[in-house]
Amino acid sequence: MQVRELIARLQALPNQDALVIIATGHANEWLLATGIVERGISQSPANPDFVVPGNDPGVEII
Repeated sequence: MQVRELIARLQALPNQDALVIIATGHANEWLLATGIVERGISQSPANPDFVVPGNDPGVEII
């Protein structure tokens, strides 16, 4: 599953207060998502692998 697909599925949930748990076949690899928040972001000038607040659309998985 790609991140965009995950975000689309989370946005489509009728209960935005739902707890979503995604796990791999390994017991220690979990993703717990309680929702999403749309944020304005931009690429960090200090490190292009990170984002900082900005004007580009982004989604935070919480």
